Amino acid sequence: MTGHSEGLAWLGRGLEGYCLTLAEGIPAEELAVRLGAPEGAQVLDAETIATIDRAAPPESGSVPDIGRIGDAGNGWSFVLLPCTAYWESGRTGPESTFGHHPSHGIRTLGAVFTGMDPARIELMQDGQFVWGFFDGGFDGPSPDLLNNALTDLGHTLPHAPSYELVYEALGNLLGVGGLPRTAIENNTLPGMFCEPRELPRHEYADAPAGPYEPCGQCGGEMVLSHVAKAVGSYVLYCDRCKALGGYRVERLVRTAERTVPNPKWANLETLGHDHCRRQGRHH
Repeated sequence: MTGHSEGLAWLGRGLEGYCLTLAEGIPAEELAVRLGAPEGAQVLDAETIATIDRAAPPESGSVPDIGRIGDAGNGWSFVLLPCTAYWESGRTGPESTFGHHPSHGIRTLGAVFTGMDPARIELMQDGQFVWGFFDGGFDGPSPDLLNNALTDLGHTLPHAPSYELVYEALGNLLGVGGLPRTAIENNTLPGMFCEPRELPRHEYADAPAGPYEPCGQCGGEMVLSHVAKAVGSYVLYCDRCKALGGYRVERLVRTAERTVPNPKWANLETLGHDHCRRQGRHH
């Protein structure tokens, strides 16, 4: 397996657009299934992935997303997907084909970077949000999680750390060996189709108008930030301490549910490659 000498810090300066999930205690293939790959899905070698990329129509999203998989050292695995995967339905939460958040029973570290907005980093434990970092601010129930690890790297609090420092501190705190930078940048890692064959189509009630339960940190008023009907949630924030973890994600009430075929799997049939046809039919 590829080495991990690059650590995680290079993510803050050297990779354009990604949705990265690292998981502790499970193999990368299982993590891929938790992120939408069909149960028993085949692992594709780098050459096969390159063939699929060349054969696929130029339109964005024409075939299921391929997640590059690998070992991150010290019992951690990872799946690297396009940044758009973060917002697509059927990957996380009760809506997923896995039926749980990918961190169910384990610990996961996720990061999404669009190439335009600052990266969003989230640490999850058994489906619960533990800690997050976005645009210089920490949030979640444990906003001080990285303080000592950042101090050990020479960072002076309360100044906002760089993303490089945050990634390095996370790697040290969690015991992540690191990512194989050369293999990632050269597209030589194996991968798996990480989209479910059936996509959820749920309908939700509107977010309640309030008033809401007060902020858990200062007791201040919580107001509605935004509603994400695609993932069935709404976000509340406390204006007084929003930079210190004054956010809360609540679930919308589901009013109807159904599934529809994922058209990207059907598109594999049109590529004319035996492997793609087998993978498209494999269950």
